[in-house]
Amino acid sequence: MTGAQPPSALADLPLVANPSRLWLPPIAAIALFAGLVALLPSLLLLMSLVGLLGMHPSVELTLLALPTLAVAVFFLAVGSVVIGDLRLERPVLTIDEHGVFDRRVSDAPIAWAEVVEVAPAPGGGGVLLALKTPRETRLSPYRAGTAGFRQPAAGLANIPVRAMDRPAALLADTLTALALRHGAVPPSEEAA
Repeated sequence: MTGAQPPSALADLPLVANPSRLWLPPIAAIALFAGLVALLPSLLLLMSLVGLLGMHPSVELTLLALPTLAVAVFFLAVGSVVIGDLRLERPVLTIDEHGVFDRRVSDAPIAWAEVVEVAPAPGGGGVLLALKTPRETRLSPYRAGTAGFRQPAAGLANIPVRAMDRPAALLADTLTALALRHGAVPPSEEAA
């Protein structure tokens, strides 16, 4: 990762971070509101199908309801993930000399000895850790830092660093520096 801090300049450990309570609640509210508004055409279509509106379903309403239903599902999913992140036991992310523990990603800490490769996640919203032993990790495609990504393979953990109460660069640099200090390699070095 470019800009990684040298090991001597690491942040004070343990470094803990939580989903930002400053700007995530408004994002959740906006996402939920947008999702509910996008549901209206589908609700109107459903009500017209069961005869509650006194009108028959129209082609126009159907053509409007289907795409807005997909938009509604997306925004409602974003809102629910944000609310779920805000409700997690704190600290959510802990980085120390022994490893990293992210409640959003795994049920147990990941020891640095388990990390064989470290790289920035596509888009820079997280840090990818390739693990020696495959283990199940979680990834939400609706979370800042992992938006749009598929579930990683069993031997890969994507630690999101955006939307936290600590700077994303500090979290990413600390994760990368500690992984490198404990023997992990960047992807280009492993192939060589």
